[in-house]
Amino acid sequence: MKQTTNEKIASLRHSMKTRGISAYVIPSADPHLSEYFSAHWAARAYFSGFTGSAGTLVVTDKMSGLWTDGRYYLQASMQLADSEITLFRAADPDCPKIFDYLSQSLPSGSTVALDGMLFSENALTEARSTLTKKDIRLCLDSSVVEENWPDRPAECFTEIFELDESHSGCSRPEKLIQLRSRLKEKGADATVIAGLDSIAWLLNLRASDISKSPVFISFLYISLDAACLFTELSRLPENIAEKLKTDGIELRPYTALSAYISEISILQKLLCDPDTLNAAIFSTIRSNSLLDIIPGNDPVIDMKAIKNPCELRCQQEAYLRDGCALAEFFAELFENLENGETPTEYELTKKLSAYRLAQPGCTGDSFGAIIAYRQNAAIVHYSPSQNNSAVIHPEHMLLVDSGGQYLNGTTDTTRTVALGPISDEEKRDFTLVLKGHIALAEAVFPEGTTGRNLDPICRVQLWKYGLNYRHGTGHGVGFMLNVHEGPHNFSGNVPLREGMVITIEPGFYHDGSHGIRTENVYYVTKAFSGEYGHFLRFENFTLFPIDTNCVDFALLSTDEKTWLQNYNRTVLEQLSPLVSHRAEQWLRRFVF
Repeated sequence: MKQTTNEKIASLRHSMKTRGISAYVIPSADPHLSEYFSAHWAARAYFSGFTGSAGTLVVTDKMSGLWTDGRYYLQASMQLADSEITLFRAADPDCPKIFDYLSQSLPSGSTVALDGMLFSENALTEARSTLTKKDIRLCLDSSVVEENWPDRPAECFTEIFELDESHSGCSRPEKLIQLRSRLKEKGADATVIAGLDSIAWLLNLRASDISKSPVFISFLYISLDAACLFTELSRLPENIAEKLKTDGIELRPYTALSAYISEISILQKLLCDPDTLNAAIFSTIRSNSLLDIIPGNDPVIDMKAIKNPCELRCQQEAYLRDGCALAEFFAELFENLENGETPTEYELTKKLSAYRLAQPGCTGDSFGAIIAYRQNAAIVHYSPSQNNSAVIHPEHMLLVDSGGQYLNGTTDTTRTVALGPISDEEKRDFTLVLKGHIALAEAVFPEGTTGRNLDPICRVQLWKYGLNYRHGTGHGVGFMLNVHEGPHNFSGNVPLREGMVITIEPGFYHDGSHGIRTENVYYVTKAFSGEYGHFLRFENFTLFPIDTNCVDFALLSTDEKTWLQNYNRTVLEQLSPLVSHRAEQWLRRFVF
C-alpha cells in the first residue's frame, strides 16, 4: 500500500532515532548540484509530496518543515495541506534560514545530518559554522534516505552524441585551450568540474540523462596537460570515445573520481568552485596532501555564458522554428474552441510537444510546459497532470510557458492569451506587465551594469499600482542545454556582457483569479560608444505575437503602442512563409 506523507516522515524519524540524529535535512539537489536532476535524487519530493523544483525538507523529532521560495507558495500550500509539514516561506523577510532555525530550536549537543554529496562546500561550511555556535554537531549521512525509499528509481545513463561544430561554433580542442589558458591566469594546474551543463558545453557532447536537459551524468578533471572524463562508459559510442582519446581525454567510470583524486602523486594547485562542487568531493581533495585548493568559480560557467556568433545565429533559427510550432498550436486550439471542443490543460501539453517535435532539429521540450487556465495561472510554476487538469473553454485567459530543445538552441517563451471576453482588471494587469516588459527590452545601459541594476525598470510599472511578482525578472538560457543558466540574471550582481542571452519575463498573479506572464528571450549587444564609455542594449530572439485583445490601449504611451505594433508585424513577416494558412490567419489577428 502506498505510504502517506506523514507515514514517510514517521519512517525517517525512526531511522533518525536509531542513529541519534535530531534533525535531517533533504535539499533539492544531486551530486552535481543541478537545478534539474533525475528521479533517483528526488528525495525531497518523495518524502514531502511537494513537486516544485526548489525546496528543502527538514525533519526533527517534533516537527517537519518545507522551505521554498515565492514561486511555489501557492503550490506548496496545496500539496502540503493533508500532511504535518509546515510551509516556511523562504523569501519572506521574517522567515528564518534553515540552519538558524535548527540552531535556535534544537538543544545543545544535538546532531543534524545530511548527505554531503547534495550540498556545496560553501553551503556546508556555513551550516557547520551556524550549528557549532550552539554546540550542535553536523553529521554526513545518506543512509537515512536510502533505507526509507523502497523502489528508488535507478540512475539513467543514455547514449551520448556529439553536437556538431556547425552548431557549437567552436571545436572541443579550442575550448580546452581556452579553459587551460584561464587556469594559468588563476595560477592553477588543474580543476574538477561537476556542473553537467559545463561538461556538456566544454566537450560538445549531449545526452538525455535528465529529462528535458540534454546533459549526461559525469565529472571532469582537467589539468594543463591531461584530462579525464568520469561517466558510464558503456553508453559512449565507439567513434566518440576514440575522438575523446584523440583530444587527450582519458575515460574512466563515473564512480572513479574519488580514487583518481586520491591517486594524484604530484604537487598540484587545484581550482575548485565551492559553490558548484559538493562537499564530499572537497573532502576527498583535502585528503590528498599533494593537492592545494585554490577557491574560485568554475571557469566554464563564464565561457558558455558568452554566446559566440555561431551560437547566436543558430539560436535565432531555433526561435524561428519555435514560433512556427507555437503558431500552429494556438491556431488549432482557437479553431477547436470555436468548434465547441473543450480540451484539458494536460491534453494541450501533449499537443504542444508534438508540434515542437515536428520542427526541424527539435529533440523535445526544454522543460515541462506550464499550461494554466484561469486561476491555475496564478500558481507560478503550475504543472497540469492527467488526473488534475482544468477543462478549457472559450472564455477568460490561458497562460502558456514552454520551450524546446533544438540542435541549434534552447527556447523559452511565455504568452498569456484571451480565449474570450476578459475583465477590465485582467486587461489592466496584462497591460502593466507588458509595459514593464517593453521598458526593460528597450533599455540602454553602460557596460558594467548588473541585472539587479536593471530590475526596477521592469517592476516599476506594477509598483505604481502597489503590485509586484515573486519571481525573478529573467534568467540566462543555455545553448541546447539547461533552460536556466548562470551566472547572470536580473536578481544578482553579475554585469551583463555582450553575447549573454537572457529572458525578460515580468508577471502578475492574482490568487484564485488569474495569472499573467509575458516572456521573450534577448541577447545583449552593443548600442553605441561615446564620451561616457560603451553602452549595451537587448536584441530580441522570440518570434510570437503578444495578444492585443488583452491590452488596455489607454494605458500605453505612443512609443509603447509603436513597439507592440512593430513587434507583432515582424512576427507575422518572419513566420507567415513557414506556417500553414490556418496559422497565418491566426497570426494576423494581432497586427494593427
